[in-house]
Amino acid sequence: MEQIKLFDAELTVMRYLWEHGPVLAAQMAEEFLKMYGWKKSTTYIVLKRLEGKGTLRREAPKYRVVPLVTREQVQLAETSSLIEKMFGGSFTSLFANFLSSDQVSDSTLEELQALIDEKKKEK
Repeated sequence: MEQIKLFDAELTVMRYLWEHGPVLAAQMAEEFLKMYGWKKSTTYIVLKRLEGKGTLRREAPKYRVVPLVTREQVQLAETSSLIEKMFGGSFTSLFANFLSSDQVSDSTLEELQALIDEKKKEK
């Protein structure tokens, strides 16, 4: 699969689809007007851009919108992009930066250690 790069508005639409599943475009436009104040045309423009990126499909006749990528696929693509852009492709540098934060609690460290231990078992 190609690199997935979503902008904030596109990610907002995809999050909605991941949480609600396939939905009619008109219904989504109504919801986005209430939730974000988006005009109908704004929602439709974002849907069209996402369709062009291959992340969703609009099915006629009523334009049912179906996600074609998972949240996990987008998370992986965004994480890879962040690591490349901010840490020169080094996951170790990202992790070291994260660990240097004062916001890392003991419980978070224990969770991370458990994940690392589990990953080692898999290999």
